[in-house]
Amino acid sequence: MPALVRTDDVRRQNTRLIIQVLRRYGCVSRTEIVEHTGLSPATVSTITSTLITDGLLLSRSELGHSQEAVNRRGRPRVTLSLNPQIGCIVVIVLSINKLTAWLQDYSGQVLAKAEEHFESRAASTEDFEHYLLRAVTRLMSQQGANPIPLRYISVGVQGVVDAGGQTMLWSPMTMLLNLPLGAMLHKAFNVPVWVANDCNMAAEALHWQDSQRFGDDFAAILLGSGIGMGLVLKGRRFIGRQSSAAEFGHMVHVIKEGALCRCGQYGCVEAYVGDYAIWRRVSGLPETSPPVSEIDPVAMIELARRAHEQEGIEREAYREAGRALGNALRSLFALIDPITLAFIGGGVRAFDLMEPEIRNALRHNGNMLEASDVNLYCYEDSQALIHLGCAMTTLQTLDRTLGVGE
Repeated sequence: MPALVRTDDVRRQNTRLIIQVLRRYGCVSRTEIVEHTGLSPATVSTITSTLITDGLLLSRSELGHSQEAVNRRGRPRVTLSLNPQIGCIVVIVLSINKLTAWLQDYSGQVLAKAEEHFESRAASTEDFEHYLLRAVTRLMSQQGANPIPLRYISVGVQGVVDAGGQTMLWSPMTMLLNLPLGAMLHKAFNVPVWVANDCNMAAEALHWQDSQRFGDDFAAILLGSGIGMGLVLKGRRFIGRQSSAAEFGHMVHVIKEGALCRCGQYGCVEAYVGDYAIWRRVSGLPETSPPVSEIDPVAMIELARRAHEQEGIEREAYREAGRALGNALRSLFALIDPITLAFIGGGVRAFDLMEPEIRNALRHNGNMLEASDVNLYCYEDSQALIHLGCAMTTLQTLDRTLGVGE
């Protein structure tokens, strides 16, 4: 019996590996699947034949006019692709004053996109429900005469989510607490719904894009209107016992009489690193003044430009942000040891000004391990990563729901 279970586990793993290749590369031949996965031709042939029989894969013959086709004496190239008619998903990303949603088929192809701009901090529970339901309805209505059935909805949010992935417990985008986003969408569309922290989804995307660089132990740190972290340890996304946790931005940087954070506390890392914190410092406002609700990205680009051009308060604001980041990372590394870090979001435009301060702080790591030479990477487009992480995680969940590889 143990040998049989192990064989089933291997087959399930190999099946999901093949599905992953098809999502990543689109139409590919069995030979290309062998090259990408390292599986034997016999294994690939057996698994793909089963998936075709089950209706999950489509097979197509292609007779091209390339030299390769001539060399093969006209034999058509058979390519495989995921069947888009299996079902579709909707991915929603919620941030301050903005909702973006995508409709994607089973292969991961984007079919439609929608955006909503609204005053999120003034919005009621009913308003959030209205905008969410309207976005999904609009996307589904764009499919035409032969709609693909909706199978799953995922929501990536800027804020803290319950461990069960259904409720947004707290977010800087709203004054509301415990928003039941999952229940709202499930009631309206009768499909499974999953709610996730946006930084966790960015971490999933980095692993999907480059598993060599972002493998078993790394963190994705969002630098923008807020500061967040997606943490992966020993190959598993870290979440808390009750919530999405890893609220790196709300670790304490200054214990007494610190700067006011958007969360209402004083001395948080975010109160020195977030866009509003840097803007507050450059504007000459007291550290205890309320954070502005939203800053025009163009204004932050201009601020970073000035910081690069000459010494002044702009450059010092980014250096202070680097010191806050470095001290917080030093504390984190004392707990988990140094790991690879990816910084994402608009704040990376001035990362070169923060990096020396970060590395200087990491030279004095509490567990005596050298951390000042830890690998640091930057990615400015945070929304693209959050979207990709949500989409791939949701499609993999859908695979399990459909019993793929069982």
